[in-house]
Amino acid sequence: MGSNRRRRRRRSGNRSSGSDSPPPSAPPSKPGWRQTIDSWGGFTVIGSLAAAIVVIGVLVVVNLPGSDVGDGEWTPIVREQVSGRELGDPSAPVQIIEFADYQCPHCRTFAEETEPLIYDEFIATGVVRLTMHYLPILGPESTAAAQAAECAADQDYFWDYHDILFLRQGDRGNSGTFSTGNLKDFARELHEEYDDFDLDAFDSCVDSERHAATVEAMAAEAQQAGFTSTPTFLINGEPFANTGIEGFRIAIEAAAAEAGAG
Repeated sequence: MGSNRRRRRRRSGNRSSGSDSPPPSAPPSKPGWRQTIDSWGGFTVIGSLAAAIVVIGVLVVVNLPGSDVGDGEWTPIVREQVSGRELGDPSAPVQIIEFADYQCPHCRTFAEETEPLIYDEFIATGVVRLTMHYLPILGPESTAAAQAAECAADQDYFWDYHDILFLRQGDRGNSGTFSTGNLKDFARELHEEYDDFDLDAFDSCVDSERHAATVEAMAAEAQQAGFTSTPTFLINGEPFANTGIEGFRIAIEAAAAEAGAG
């Protein structure tokens, strides 16, 4: 009985120690939208997720196929002694064959920086003849670009189209840059410069893959020579892989001397 009485007194004391105000009530329930936000971790977590989604979206857009097509202005280069994919005197003492891939950034560097110097110093002076061959190792679009270059060669505009392909390669050579549609669009740049360039003939050539066997044969030739990267070269039949002008000067002068022209 005593024990029960003490418990009752404590409860009674608690009631009498305060005022007549009612016991505290439960906090009001949050709106449904706020409960949903809280269930996801609150505004901070949701904000972080939103920022991540924006970043991912930007990366996706930047890396969409064909989004990295180079947009520089193409200016035709005047070259003498042009025959198809060949530059220079057919009887030149030094014969250079280049194996290249139009998606290869190093090939672009060679075409834009070293090849013009070789032309001025050795091709225009009758020492070198340069012939372009294909080694499409970077995917189906490499093969498609090579075939399109052959279609331009059919109309004696190989080197102009060659220059456009490397200019339009972009900084990374992204997939999609050399889609069929883009390859045809690049040819329209030729037509704008040269009235006699036949766009219908070019488009028909590209669609038919008329030069597939030619490109395959060149790739097989490179593989037989043991080439697995681009650009690589044969200088009077000897493999050569340096792309800088100093290396070419040494190799060309040595080959010319061996051929009795130095």
